[in-house]
Amino acid sequence: MKFSAKVRLGFLALVTAASAFAVVPANADTGDAATITGTGTISPGLTDAGGPQTFSFSGNGGGVVGGVAGQYSCSVNGNDTIGTTTQGAGAFSGTCSTPCGTIGVSGNYTRTGAAVSASGSITSGCIPTRPVTITCVFAPSGTPPIVGFTLVCHIR
Repeated sequence: MKFSAKVRLGFLALVTAASAFAVVPANADTGDAATITGTGTISPGLTDAGGPQTFSFSGNGGGVVGGVAGQYSCSVNGNDTIGTTTQGAGAFSGTCSTPCGTIGVSGNYTRTGAAVSASGSITSGCIPTRPVTITCVFAPSGTPPIVGFTLVCHIR
């Protein structure tokens, strides 16, 4: 029952963050502001005890990245070296389809509860190579072992 309350609070945080991201202004230095929402899977699954994990994520959204406005569709894979229900950290890499072609994204992240912070870079494609900052809200699906999740991510 206690975990159900956590899931409800996580979902509330997800909805609140999605609403907040919709009004966040673009990064003044680059003009970037995009929001990607999607789902993913975790293997073998987050537990209270933790352990190494792998994950995949697919999401869609819109905004401006590298001066290119439009809709984005991203697929990312990564690892989690902590892998508990409350914490995670690791690396990710993947691609995003953009209005002007496919770009590569990669970086490192940390997760504490529902809050995910990541830094990385756009590595190729029609957008010049440059660093990006990503903040996400993580909402687990189900009870431990948690093998599914939803993310709302804001890219700057």
